[in-house]
Amino acid sequence: MKQSVLVPYGKITYGTLGKVELSNTIQGNQVFPKSAKDWLTYTREVFSETYSIPTYQIHSLGQVHGDHIEKFPSETNHIPVIEVKQGDGLFSLQKNQVLVVRTADCVPVFLYSIKQPFVSVLHSGWKGTQLGITEKMIEKLISEGFSFEELILELGPYIQRKHYEVGEDVAVFFTELGTEVCMPISGGKFLLDVGLAITKRVEQRFGENIRIVNRHTDVFQSPLYFSHRTKEEGRNLNFILWES
Repeated sequence: MKQSVLVPYGKITYGTLGKVELSNTIQGNQVFPKSAKDWLTYTREVFSETYSIPTYQIHSLGQVHGDHIEKFPSETNHIPVIEVKQGDGLFSLQKNQVLVVRTADCVPVFLYSIKQPFVSVLHSGWKGTQLGITEKMIEKLISEGFSFEELILELGPYIQRKHYEVGEDVAVFFTELGTEVCMPISGGKFLLDVGLAITKRVEQRFGENIRIVNRHTDVFQSPLYFSHRTKEEGRNLNFILWES
């Protein structure tokens, strides 16, 4: 999945690199990275083939299933590579900043403005969704003068409800959103659609003025994307950038 959108201030490119795009990056007995530092190095190697450094800057975080969002570049982005920042969301108001989050079953949330420079990508699993990471990003934008109508929010590939079984400890945060989001099955188990939960939470908080796109692309047992629930070590690299 990769697409570009022309906006008044340039071009927004975003998408998800999965099994097909990343198959040639792991050779022989090599394995995918384990640490946040190694993931950052790997991510920069992958994207530098298309977006050469120093014209483009490539950013990712040590993800912790939280709601912290980092701005790139910022006054502290000079921190050496060995000190990878923690967080689950990235945003930028500047061009040529390649923002990347990793997912396996969680939802990648792409967000951009069709009127003024702004791009963001968020990693939102059930924990990040329950914490409201997407709403947090939107609230910041509105407080800084953006309008709901200029924002486009798109959900990338994630595990769909029919394949995502959770227990009561997780379901308790989502049952109020209805059975379309969190459907009880048997034995205290539920089927959860995290992407739809994000949509409903955003609409409940901000109304239906933000355009939300969800193609319901499933990663479970997919030939295109990695899934943690199918015991795959790889991760999908979800990226967004503004090019002038």
